[in-house]
Amino acid sequence: MPGSETVTVLGVRVDVLNEQDVRDRLRAALLDPWDGNCRHVATLNPEYVMAARGDPGFAAALARADVVTADGIGLAVAARLQSSGLLSRLPARVTGVDVTEWLAAEIAHGRPLFLLGGGQGVADAAADTLRRRFPGVEVAGTWGGGTPRLEDDHQALTWIRESRAHVLLVAYGAPGQVLWIDRNRAALATAGVRLAVGVGGAMDYLAGRVPRAPALIRRLGLEWLYRLVREPWRWRRQLVLPRFALLAILEWLWRRGNRAGRYVRRMEPEGRSSTSPQNPPTIGAPGDGGGIGGQPRLGIQGASGTDGPRPDEVLAPDNDR
Repeated sequence: MPGSETVTVLGVRVDVLNEQDVRDRLRAALLDPWDGNCRHVATLNPEYVMAARGDPGFAAALARADVVTADGIGLAVAARLQSSGLLSRLPARVTGVDVTEWLAAEIAHGRPLFLLGGGQGVADAAADTLRRRFPGVEVAGTWGGGTPRLEDDHQALTWIRESRAHVLLVAYGAPGQVLWIDRNRAALATAGVRLAVGVGGAMDYLAGRVPRAPALIRRLGLEWLYRLVREPWRWRRQLVLPRFALLAILEWLWRRGNRAGRYVRRMEPEGRSSTSPQNPPTIGAPGDGGGIGGQPRLGIQGASGTDGPRPDEVLAPDNDR
């Protein structure tokens, strides 16, 4: 994929891309002569950044992704701060919903999709929505019953290979979907998958289980507040947002030589730093649902799998991803 301007926010890379840039990279992955590699697209939000600070495996997987988009106005502003204003532009907000709809509407026509994860019935319902809204899309298969655990990899990869999909959309939340794609990129390429995208909550939205915030709220970057009002039980997870904002400001001060910025180092996870974390905590361990017993849905045949990770156990995105 073509190179791009990049910046790091609290040690995590963000690509400075507008919507057209992302579309062009998706087209390149699917329409250019294939080099035999599976491209990985990750949509980064503040929760991902904070989780990566304490999980070196997650941080490394994000660093290896081919494209890392900014999912949230706060992340875009933080990127501008960390660049000391040297960026020629802010990265555009690009979510898993955006990428999924762009692929289904046009880019992936002639390139079959496979939908993985989301829980029982979610991938099937999302596939039905895509077929109804975008008549040109081909969903070659779904499996909602998998998990990001290693023991489920073989079954998931088998069904993906049998579907002959070129595009894989994964909804395992964070860090599960990023780690799963990163771990299986070689096997996915062998199966013929050219592009793998972690889409998080996009499948819930497409399946009709979670309403998307109104356009005005999305433009203002207030999806987190919309979700909090509708789902107040999420308040504990939202506490990461002010901490992210504080750390981003402190890092900006530290890079400018301001003594106040030294506190960003004091707020690192104990025994770790944002650049070389050690002993990561478990962030959103996979649930007990799913497994290899569930059956996939290939094309329009078959049935959905068993339950995937429980929502309270996987750090799924808070926005429309």
